[in-house]
Amino acid sequence: MSKRLFSTPFLSLLAVGCAAGSSALQYGVPTTSEVRYAYADTSAVEVNVMGQNLEMTQRGIAEYAVSFAPAADGVNVTMSVIDLDATLSQPMGAPVRVDESDVEGALVFKLDRFGNSVVAERPRVEVTASQMVSGLALAHSFFPGLSGRAAEVGDGWVDTVSYEGREADGRRSERSILRYTVVGDTVVGNRSLTKLSFEGTSQSSAELQVSGMAVSQQSEVDVEGYVLWDAPAGLMIERRSTGIGAGTASVPIAPNPLPIRVRTTQWVKLQGN
Repeated sequence: MSKRLFSTPFLSLLAVGCAAGSSALQYGVPTTSEVRYAYADTSAVEVNVMGQNLEMTQRGIAEYAVSFAPAADGVNVTMSVIDLDATLSQPMGAPVRVDESDVEGALVFKLDRFGNSVVAERPRVEVTASQMVSGLALAHSFFPGLSGRAAEVGDGWVDTVSYEGREADGRRSERSILRYTVVGDTVVGNRSLTKLSFEGTSQSSAELQVSGMAVSQQSEVDVEGYVLWDAPAGLMIERRSTGIGAGTASVPIAPNPLPIRVRTTQWVKLQGN
């Protein structure tokens, strides 16, 4: 992951005040070292087979217990699945339900002050649940990339994330390039938060097991969204993103890769605040 900083002086001149004031946008142990996040994901992959559109969907919610501990130039993070309820639907078989019993163990990783991730331990995840709970994706994409410094309205940076590895019975890789911009301050529940917007692209590749068949999928998705960050507390409060894109899927029953359309919506929110 890398950061390329930029600023928009004109926006800064128009701003009423300074976002993030004297607090740097960076990772360390937050003022609350144990928290819970709610997570919701709705994804759809539309496959074109001989002129007929077939749709595979994933809808689920989860709750993660997250704890933070000191680390050199950053923070150690431990994430555990407390609750999980997801349904995977596809036209070639009955819907599949997954829950927290399909995930065993915790995800442990380190974030440096910018949000670069190094994974130490990953949970054991059943094949069907790996589409909803990915240790690699959580470690590298759950928390936003940050600038590592105090920022004013209009300031921004480019965050590049790249990872690959084995999960369940397949492999997963992703490369995303997101441009973050400081929008300004907003008040939520008597708490002043820094709002960051982001947009960019995400290229991903995955090997999946669908109804006993080995399926590979490649896609490029345009992504946009926002993050609400509590700079004094050093904690993400909320993140929302949407994506739309296209790619191909390869299945044993088709001689050539099939065109697909991809739509995603993800939402994360701190609980109890």
